[in-house]
Formats: sequence, C-alpha cells, structure tokens
Amino acid sequence: MTVNEYYKALEERFPPSLSCEWDRDGKMVFPCGEREVKRVLCCLDCGNGAVKYALTHSFDVILSHHPLIFHPLSSLREDDPLSSRCALLYEKGVSVLSFHTRMDCAPGGVNDTLAELLGLCGTEHFLAEGLPMGRIGNLEREMTGRELGEMVRERLDCPALRLTCPKKKVKRLAVLGGAGGEFYKEALEAGADAFLTGEIKYHRMLECAERGLCVLAAGHDRTELPAAKKLVAVSKEISLDIYGEFFEETDVFSLGM
Repeated sequence: MTVNEYYKALEERFPPSLSCEWDRDGKMVFPCGEREVKRVLCCLDCGNGAVKYALTHSFDVILSHHPLIFHPLSSLREDDPLSSRCALLYEKGVSVLSFHTRMDCAPGGVNDTLAELLGLCGTEHFLAEGLPMGRIGNLEREMTGRELGEMVRERLDCPALRLTCPKKKVKRLAVLGGAGGEFYKEALEAGADAFLTGEIKYHRMLECAERGLCVLAAGHDRTELPAAKKLVAVSKEISLDIYGEFFEETDVFSLGM
C-alpha cells in the first residue's frame, strides 16, 4: 500500500466534511505519495520526540491527532524548531498525516471513545460549530459530581481534574474532548447534568456553576489520548501488512495534586 492509498483510506474514515472551517489538518508533510507504507508511528502530538523516534526506527508515516502545522509557515529556518522539523522529515521521505476536528466528530473518534470509556448508554451527538462533535448519554447510575470526577480520573488516568458542583446528582453526561469548554451552552441545551471536556477557562467554569452544570476539566491530552491510541488499530484495519506503534510521550507533563 502506498502513502496515497493509505491516506485515501484514512479520509474515508475521517472525511474532511467533518472538519471545522478554521482547522488545518490532512497532509502535513507529504514528500512521496508512492512510497510504500510498512511502518506507521501514531501519536497525539508530532513533537521532537516522536519525530526522532520515527527517524531512528525507520517509520514511513507519522499519524497524529494534532496537526503538525497549524499556523502557516513563513519561512524554513534552521533556528525555528517547527520549520526545521518539517524540512528534516521531507528530506528523509517521511510523511506526516494529521486528523484533528474531523476525528473529534467521526464515528469511533475522540468523543465516541470518551462515551464508551465512561459507559454511556443511549449515546447521541450534539452540535458544536454546526458539526456532530459532542456526545451525550446516560451514566450507568446516578452519582454525585465528585463521584463522577473520581470515575473520570480512574478511567482517563488523570493526575488531577477540576470540577464544579461536586455535590450535584448527575445522570446525563455530555462529553467533548480537547479544548471543548466553550461549548458548555450546547451541552446544557442538549440536556446535560454534567459536561466533561479537556480544558475550559476558569470564568467559564464559574458561569457553569451558576447555571448548575457540573463541569469536569480532565486535561486536553487526557481526553484525547484514548482515541489517538486507537489509530494503531485503525491502521491495522486498513492493511494487515502495516506495523503500527503508539508514541505516548509529549513535551507537556503533569504533576499530581
């Protein structure tokens, strides 16, 4: 299977029609579409560690959730970490493919994975930016916000999380991973008692508390890593001949509280 064929198969699973208008993903570095894909390194972020590992271990493709290039590059310079990283990958013939908000929306993507991990029943989508990005469903049992927080910490392996309304009884949970905090109103309109996201501004959390919405901010990476790890299985479904590996390290670390 060539890189072109591999990318086409990924686009069928994560179509560009599900991307937000402002998003930039897809072919980040694409030096040779006819190169054979034998080894794919999957990751949340295509940082220095992932790039070094991919080059050292002869990977043909890096498949990431977060786009390698989000803001347009104005130049290629040795003293600029991102542009020099892109130039090195291109020189070595390694493609970087990223699937961002379309992976949030798509079936089996970021938010479906969160809903599954938390055991939601009767899961439905709710719209964010006009796209079927969020998910909402019923918890297995009614619990307090604090109890839900402890369950989220355990299942997402969170060092810590922030929450509002810890004593509130909650049953219906909305989830939107990553930087989904701005969509708390959409979660409320969908009928949520509680809303799990990766990050949300402090004053937004105060607004949610005033509205009686239990909000849980579990960390941008913690809410997206479970789906990013599934990219290895996605690659194997595309072709049994592909070796996939997940690179979990990032350049952002959490200390427990």
